[in-house]
Amino acid sequence: MPPAANPNLYTLDSPLTSTQVLDELAATPKSLRSLLAGVPPGTLSASPDPDGWSAFETLCHFRDAALVYALRFRFIVFDQDPLLPNYDENNWVAAAHDRPEELTAILDEIAASRSDLVRVLRNLHERFWQRTGRHEVIGPVVLEDYVRHQLAHERAHLAQIREAIAAAT
Repeated sequence: MPPAANPNLYTLDSPLTSTQVLDELAATPKSLRSLLAGVPPGTLSASPDPDGWSAFETLCHFRDAALVYALRFRFIVFDQDPLLPNYDENNWVAAAHDRPEELTAILDEIAASRSDLVRVLRNLHERFWQRTGRHEVIGPVVLEDYVRHQLAHERAHLAQIREAIAAAT
């Protein structure tokens, strides 16, 4: 796969078709549920290092990012070259005051948002994948590259969650 047009976007380490990208995005909530099933709240809350997020904090960021990306993608699809605002990911995680006991509800939020996003993206005509938006910080983005960026971003956070759980056990 050629590199993303915007050098600020994460890229996938192997070529995937759009269908494969959407299939993996659709499967991610199930992967998260499987990864987190039976993990005790104390393990979820343990931070692998003083400056790092715990598995639970990473999950909360994952949820926030999934919601933000889904909204940004909708703006790109339904508006003409929209401005895509940035958000303070650390503040969102801290300000939400989520608790590990809310794990099921958080996973449900991710699954619901993801189901809707994948439905919208699967219904797009091919030409819509080249629509653009203007991210407040990283600049111009093309929908197809940005969706691939989201998958790469989520893969990295799934690995981060696995590592945090392993470090806490």
